[in-house]
Amino acid sequence: MRWLADLWFRLRALVGRGALERELDEEFRFHLDMEARKLEASGMPAREAKRTARLRFGGEDRFKEETRGAWGVGVFTDLSADLRFAWRQLARSPGFSALATITLALGIGGTVALFSVVWGLMIRPLPFTDEDRLVTFWSDYNWRGEEFDVIRDVPRGFAGVAAYSNDAYTLRTESGSTLVLATVASAEFFDVLGVAPLFGRTFLPGDDRPGSEPVIVLSHALWVREFGADRSVIGRMIDVSGTPRTVVGVMPEEFWFPTPEMQAFIPLDLDPVKPGYANNGWLVLTARLHPSTTDAQVQADLGRITTVLGERYDYPEAWDKTRNAHVVSMREYLLGEVRPVLLLLLSAVGFLLLMACVNVAALILTRTVDRTSEMSVRTVLGAGRWQLARQVLTESVLLGLVAGAVGIALAAGLFGALVASLPIDPAFRSTLRLDGATLVTALAVSIVAGAGIALAPLHNVMRGHLGEGVLSERTPTAGGRRAGRVQRALVAVEVLLAVVLASGASLLVRTVGQLRAIDPGFDPRGVLTMDILVGEEDAPVEARAAFFDALVDRVEALPGVSSAGYTNRLPLRDGGWQGPVRIADRPDLDGANRPNVMYRPLSPGAFDAFGVTVIAGRGILPSDRAGSPPVAVINETFARRIWGDQSSLGRRFTSGFVGEVEVVGVIRDMVATSLTGEQPMVGYYPWDQAMRGEGYGLIVVKTTGRPEALTPTLRTLVKELEPRAAIGRVATMQSVVDGAIAEPLRLRFFLGLFSLLGIVLGTVGVYGVVSHSVQRRRTEFGIRLAVGADPARLLTEVVRGGMRPVLLGAAAGATVSWFTSATLTGFLFGVKPTDPVSLVTAASVLVAAGIVAALVPAWRASRTAPSVSLRAE
Repeated sequence: MRWLADLWFRLRALVGRGALERELDEEFRFHLDMEARKLEASGMPAREAKRTARLRFGGEDRFKEETRGAWGVGVFTDLSADLRFAWRQLARSPGFSALATITLALGIGGTVALFSVVWGLMIRPLPFTDEDRLVTFWSDYNWRGEEFDVIRDVPRGFAGVAAYSNDAYTLRTESGSTLVLATVASAEFFDVLGVAPLFGRTFLPGDDRPGSEPVIVLSHALWVREFGADRSVIGRMIDVSGTPRTVVGVMPEEFWFPTPEMQAFIPLDLDPVKPGYANNGWLVLTARLHPSTTDAQVQADLGRITTVLGERYDYPEAWDKTRNAHVVSMREYLLGEVRPVLLLLLSAVGFLLLMACVNVAALILTRTVDRTSEMSVRTVLGAGRWQLARQVLTESVLLGLVAGAVGIALAAGLFGALVASLPIDPAFRSTLRLDGATLVTALAVSIVAGAGIALAPLHNVMRGHLGEGVLSERTPTAGGRRAGRVQRALVAVEVLLAVVLASGASLLVRTVGQLRAIDPGFDPRGVLTMDILVGEEDAPVEARAAFFDALVDRVEALPGVSSAGYTNRLPLRDGGWQGPVRIADRPDLDGANRPNVMYRPLSPGAFDAFGVTVIAGRGILPSDRAGSPPVAVINETFARRIWGDQSSLGRRFTSGFVGEVEVVGVIRDMVATSLTGEQPMVGYYPWDQAMRGEGYGLIVVKTTGRPEALTPTLRTLVKELEPRAAIGRVATMQSVVDGAIAEPLRLRFFLGLFSLLGIVLGTVGVYGVVSHSVQRRRTEFGIRLAVGADPARLLTEVVRGGMRPVLLGAAAGATVSWFTSATLTGFLFGVKPTDPVSLVTAASVLVAAGIVAALVPAWRASRTAPSVSLRAE
């Protein structure tokens, strides 16, 4: 157990050093006294004996140093001494320390904040077991319950297949009605995902079949909000859209699927007797692969599935599920293809951090050059190059850690505002937070950044450029001249990186501008939407129909409201039901050739609320009631594809949703699913003829003021007309449009933020270099002014000298951007990656910022008083 005793002693030497020092003093005195007594016993006088004893021991300090060296903690004590000295050095120059700390903190804070967002959105493991083995089938939200039952046992390389979709329900509690968005899924759902409840249970086999007890699994958020986190909720019967359901489980806080806004999980009703089982394509199929399943086995299984489907069903060509069979990884399906975005953002944040490090490295190099006398004196006193280098490295790492602490504080203080500014689904914002991974990242980045900024000064120290004699700190030396060249090179690199960031941001700014210039076929300005659900158990068909009509009438009477209506789906956000139609006068488009058409019922005022333009015929009128001839309004894509240049008015087609209808109008294309690409064919039907009495509707209100301000009034009106109505999502159409271009908006936001920080860092770098040069040449400038030099010429000379690295860096940055801009191709729309306007704009902004940064110290140089500069020497 000797090693334990040795470890204990070393710990005492570290944390209880004072006691050991006292013991060391006592031991030295003891040995000194014993030697002195021995000499006295031999006849030597006491005074002489003590003196001789000290001479024989060789001095107290040497004895103590040898003893401390034997303690085995010299590395730690040296480090402690270096840290104390480094801290004193930083405290001696508060201006330099503050500038370096803030500069590096901006880089570290930006890195930490972005990493937290990227980690939360793109890297953090999904809340499922072995997410890499989870896949989603093609043709999402288009599978029927019957198809699911036909194919779920076909694949051999799959551990399980589950079906799910999303729906809205009314949750009735003592406090009132709440609209709850829920995931409805087959019994295998949780087993396929590989997740367990926080407590209780999930679905059992048969929960999705006829005759089973209605059950519900709550999300953690719903359990806390509506049931006060009461664990006794298990077994309780709750009213869900008029159906008593037994709460059987509560999911963990971190679990969500397919988005965090889903608040409950309800079993599907896979009843072959019900029409929706065989006719309603609304499901998504997901599966778990066996650990040993290969890509070849997956393709073989998909081939077996399509064979079974082809034998069982005769699909129209427009939605033939036997074609293009494939699976998508769960991460890509839920979050999209994140790798290109992730690499782009990490590259950008790497540039930003590198710029901060380069900037501070230039400042530290300036500081070490100005400490030539100190370094020379320490060298004369015996300090080696390794000791000097160790001290420079310690100071840099300490500065990095201090900047890291400030950066974390900046990230924490601004993180909420950053997340709120992100163009992402609000439901996903709740998953973003600063956590332990963030702190570890900040610590690692701080240490790496601290070591990185020491590279240039360390190079000078190890080459001996700082120990060239005990000179005045203001005397130009070869080391100072070399340091100046390194500083200018660092500034050029910094400007290069800033131009690359700024050019990328400029390209994305123009991309977003191009996307916003696309005509969506509706006017999103001033439009507010609200999801409303009145359950069948709350009101009969006619009462529900009367409620929506009365609500529209009341809303249209509000000040500032120009029009209002309701529909079942929002463009760009909600997709929509779709199915094949039969065209009366186009027999060639029958059978497998039947075209696929999106189904959109709406009330008469909805077109006006959306600001839709009718280009032929008419829109939906109040006279289009349930007893009147069935009609439809189609989009121009529908009219062009089916009838070409001929008029589509008066033509007839048959839809599985509403039967045969007559085309009475054509509207300009209102984008349905995407701003870009070819628009689908869409049929718009009078609400009273297609969905009269349905309890779910989206009210759409056009107002001349801020649409958000209308939300409280709209909520009040709903509750006044129908207290049992449940209100769901409230959104502006502008936010819907922004959501459709969320990716370029996010990239524009981040790259714009980083390019702004890059411009700030570049400006600080230019200012630091020019200011240092002016400071070192203060005597020269004073003498030149004293003998009649023109201040304006002096100012121009200083600015010209400071702008050389800026111009070099801007030219190099524009060149690098030109050759690397192809990496942005997938994120651009309507703009070429080599767009000269973006490149010239980015370079010009950096050059302008460099001029401003150089002017301040240049003006100070031109105002130098000769007497003051000479007196300072």
